Amino acid sequence: MTKSIQTTNDYIERTKNSVNTSYRLKYHMIPTVGWMNDPNGLIYYKGKYHLFYQSNPYDTTPGTMCWGHFVSDDLITYKDLGVAIAPKKEHTSIFSGGAIEVGGQINAIYTLHYEKGETKREDIYRSVSSDGINFVGDTCIFDNETLPANISRVDFRDPYPVKIGDKYYVFVGGKDENLNQGVIIVLGGDTLDKLEYEFYIGPFYEFGEMCECPCYMHLDGKDIIVTSAYATPRRNNDFKNTHSSMFIVGEIDFKRGAMNVDYIKEIDKGNTFYAPQLFNGLDRPVMVGWLDMWNVPHPTHLLHHGWVGAFSIPRVLSFKDGDICQNPIETLENYELNPDKAISHCLDISLTFYGQGSLTVRGDNGEVVIGNDGRIYLDTMKAKTPHGHVRRTNGRYDRCEVRVLLDTSSIEVFVDGGREVISSRIYIDGDYKLEVNGISEIRIKEIGKKQ
Repeated sequence: MTKSIQTTNDYIERTKNSVNTSYRLKYHMIPTVGWMNDPNGLIYYKGKYHLFYQSNPYDTTPGTMCWGHFVSDDLITYKDLGVAIAPKKEHTSIFSGGAIEVGGQINAIYTLHYEKGETKREDIYRSVSSDGINFVGDTCIFDNETLPANISRVDFRDPYPVKIGDKYYVFVGGKDENLNQGVIIVLGGDTLDKLEYEFYIGPFYEFGEMCECPCYMHLDGKDIIVTSAYATPRRNNDFKNTHSSMFIVGEIDFKRGAMNVDYIKEIDKGNTFYAPQLFNGLDRPVMVGWLDMWNVPHPTHLLHHGWVGAFSIPRVLSFKDGDICQNPIETLENYELNPDKAISHCLDISLTFYGQGSLTVRGDNGEVVIGNDGRIYLDTMKAKTPHGHVRRTNGRYDRCEVRVLLDTSSIEVFVDGGREVISSRIYIDGDYKLEVNGISEIRIKEIGKKQ
């Protein structure tokens, strides 16, 4: 049964103090109650960062989905405004999508997912807001039947709008049903009132069985697509998760309808990072991902804590020697406290490896290790998590600078200026104690609110 936005937001307000706070992150965005997955509609609008998200406030598992809504001044401190867009018809959900400003209004472009019994369909819809909070209209803006015969009408989701020149393009995740392989569909239009099919990109090995959550940017003369993929087969040290996310770097000829690909690179080597999206409305690329993963146990669900899901730290993208690098948003530095004093679970640690060495972060009932044995690695096998792993970089490093962000139940490791990143979730109780082996340079800062 569908519920109104007001009914749902009243429920969130009534139940927000019932969640268990043991593992709630402090400087990452997390849901007030219930389930959260993909970031949606990331946009800088009227001087504020707006981050929508896949939300099911009524349970700690996916269900009837809607768009929750965070707003922030700096992407560290934020306010949860509750549900912004919700389904109005039975058997429908508001699945993922993007947002763009048109004529002073936010245009939210999303997937309307219909599912009843064996029948399923996904369509591209639009809602509009003049204040960034209240959305009106639910209009289908693309006719799925105009897609090529080999492109699925069932798995056709996660639209992301951009404006290039005088024309709007919308990138959509999909699959080639004949090949059972993922593709990215590009729609276009002079306005967002009605879109037409233009072309599709792929399939590629890295796209697995289905592309999801594609988004686009142009950086330093290159066209870059950020996308995620279902069931990409493992290849050496890449794609070890059930689902993976990647950068596609090259040149898109929008007139000819083709992409010349230079390379495809996995975004995060860890086991909890998916569905990243880029902000619209900024003059530089900032990316946020879901700091969790499908088809794995979620401890806060198993422990009945009343919430599941988190966003990664917002990451600024740049090129370094032709390679895409990711680094935490600079505003995090405004929250650094007590230099060189580690007293909590919220730490920003910078260290330099000169050859082999390790940093062990130990609590009362578990530990996590960041080390260098030729490759930089993150070992969460003893981190009180049901899906611990040892994950390594592709690159081999002797001297290497590493930055580690620890929050209450998360860890993100930025290697070699963000050339590689390894992220995971950890669930360790008690104050942290640090054990350093073979590391001569280390700086430790606590993250917290300034007084």
